[in-house]
Amino acid sequence: MIRIAVIEDNESYRKSLQSLFGKESDMEVVYADMYCENLLLTIDIIEPDVVIMDINLPGMNGIEGVQKLREKQPALNVFMLTVFEDMERIFDSIKAGAVGYLLKKDPPDHIIDAVRKVFKGESVMNGKIARQVLDYFNRQLKKTVSSYATDFNLSARENEVLNLLMDGLSYKQIAANCNVTIDTISSHIRNIYSKLNIHSRSELAAKLRV
Repeated sequence: MIRIAVIEDNESYRKSLQSLFGKESDMEVVYADMYCENLLLTIDIIEPDVVIMDINLPGMNGIEGVQKLREKQPALNVFMLTVFEDMERIFDSIKAGAVGYLLKKDPPDHIIDAVRKVFKGESVMNGKIARQVLDYFNRQLKKTVSSYATDFNLSARENEVLNLLMDGLSYKQIAANCNVTIDTISSHIRNIYSKLNIHSRSELAAKLRV
């Protein structure tokens, strides 16, 4: 039986979650409240397997609540279930220790599936949120690549080729994208490797992702 705690300040939605989980033979809501503070006081007694946490709560907000809960029980599975889709709250939640991030508009069966996945040790994320996270890291990687272009005195063309390499394109695809021959691309890549003191694409990926 998966023991679930729900922290949600909207009473109607909180009760709907209790009803939703109550219909599942392998789930039991052992705690439901609107205050993180109350759960912190009783977490060691209740011992839930999964905590579902809203963000915008009275008193202590959900992000701070996750952090405090994980400080008390580092292995506790907490995932956010909220209306917020902005990157700041998403990353603050993950940094605080949340193992997932779903939206209240997600279908009920997705929320049920998320509980089971989190209970098994997996992470869960709304599809749109996951795309935002990936896009963010891709942008950060581009910034890293640009900084390497400055640090290692790459030419504009070498920097362009470097970005295409990091996007996973083959030499042939890069040549087509740059409208030059494969031999020209090979020459650019040799120069890039020499300037960065590496010898392969795998070393390049490792170096730029540090």
